[in-house]
Amino acid sequence: MKDTFKHQTVADRDDLAMYLRALADGLERGELPVAENGRSFSLNPRGLVNLTIKVRRKDGRNRVNLDLNWAEENIPTPLLDDLETGESE
Repeated sequence: MKDTFKHQTVADRDDLAMYLRALADGLERGELPVAENGRSFSLNPRGLVNLTIKVRRKDGRNRVNLDLNWAEENIPTPLLDDLETGESE
């Protein structure tokens, strides 16, 4: 199933910081609800989350891209399971 949500706005630093804090709070809770124009769904990050930060400066313009991604299902990772339980093969 594919759901897409894109939010784009122009705001001051304080408002942007508030938006990013709300995302961080959602990550801590394990729930990222999104809604716009009557559509809504929720993402539920669990386990390890991959974070990529890309920063670019070009011709007097600056850009920061944040990308978070994770698998929806718990994918077994033997090494990680061993670390969590203290066991090894």
